[in-house]
Amino acid sequence: MGPEQIARRQLEDVIFPFWLENGIDTEHGGFFTCFDNRGRRRLSTDKFTWSQGRFVWLLARAARLADRGLLSLDPALLIRYAERGASFLLDHAVRPGGECAYILDERGGPLPAERSVFADAFVAMGLAELATYTGSAEHLAVIDAIVQRIADDVEAGDPPTPPYPLPPGCSGFGARMIVLNARLDQARAHQAASGRPAGAELRAARRAMLAHREDGGLFTETFVADPGMRDTILARHRTPGHALEGIWMAMEAGDLLGETGDHGDLVASVSALCEAGWDDEHGGLFRYVGVSGRPYGGPYEDLVRRTWTTKLWWVHTEAAYATRLAAQRYGDRRAAGWFDRIWDYTLGTFPGGADGEEWIQIRDRAGAPLDEVVALPVKDPYHISRNLMQIVELGAQEGRP
Repeated sequence: MGPEQIARRQLEDVIFPFWLENGIDTEHGGFFTCFDNRGRRRLSTDKFTWSQGRFVWLLARAARLADRGLLSLDPALLIRYAERGASFLLDHAVRPGGECAYILDERGGPLPAERSVFADAFVAMGLAELATYTGSAEHLAVIDAIVQRIADDVEAGDPPTPPYPLPPGCSGFGARMIVLNARLDQARAHQAASGRPAGAELRAARRAMLAHREDGGLFTETFVADPGMRDTILARHRTPGHALEGIWMAMEAGDLLGETGDHGDLVASVSALCEAGWDDEHGGLFRYVGVSGRPYGGPYEDLVRRTWTTKLWWVHTEAAYATRLAAQRYGDRRAAGWFDRIWDYTLGTFPGGADGEEWIQIRDRAGAPLDEVVALPVKDPYHISRNLMQIVELGAQEGRP
């Protein structure tokens, strides 16, 4: 059975059955995602807008694949849930000026929390993927306002990035990547709803993120403005999973813009990042590498120092799609080899099986379940679903079964 068929089976038999049964709030709207790592206990009915927007996105994308016969799911049901989720966000989370609430209670009441550009972006991206499916221009103005606000905040420097803010004067790759991701989904929504082609905004976001690419093919995770910080952990560490995620976004944005001249460099980065991140002893990709240098302090650095050896679901599924794309569309043999290693490790490590429901997303270095919180106290289906659907879709685009 090929990767596309395996990905489809995971989606149809494991991922979507769990979330359609446990994640849909049919009474108040929105979605429940605060489950423990093993998927056996719901820990809270609070609703992080970060995950609410992502849930709308994955339902809308799944409906698109179901319409094409690539998933055996009911597209009408998926879109009904997606539209209810979008209404919940528009009614309770979206604020004037393009800002969004960070966390809501079960009924949609805002809970005290600092704003995050990541949460805002995922709200916009969920609405955008829904608009891409429906072809409706109804939400385009809201999408545009949110995306422009986060883009302006990131460009100005020191954007709000809870749950792990960077120190003042530090510029993170993740913030620039989320702007590119939001611009990409925004461009596709406009193209579907109004026929407007992608243009300068997407191009600028792509260029800003790729400014983090280094000569050897790795990506700087954090730019530091103060030269005295260049020997710190903040400046020296790298995040291979983030960079691999950003690479496929840059490739897809380049395809949309008709600007593919740098794709060869990006394909070369794929294998360089896999090599830098691979754990030769236990297999899998480290969360962080290059964790050396002078401590500076702060919640983000604490996270890096404490969790660099962990094996996380999103790192591996994002790497699986990036390597598959580089191998299948661009014929890179090194990437094909890395896909096989990462795919085998991912399927052999993260699906819950007898130890838990759905996938157990957080593992220690040796692959054992690690029952702790990473970023938000949620069990989020977004990366797994997104990347598995991308693998299924890529196979169809390239003429594979």
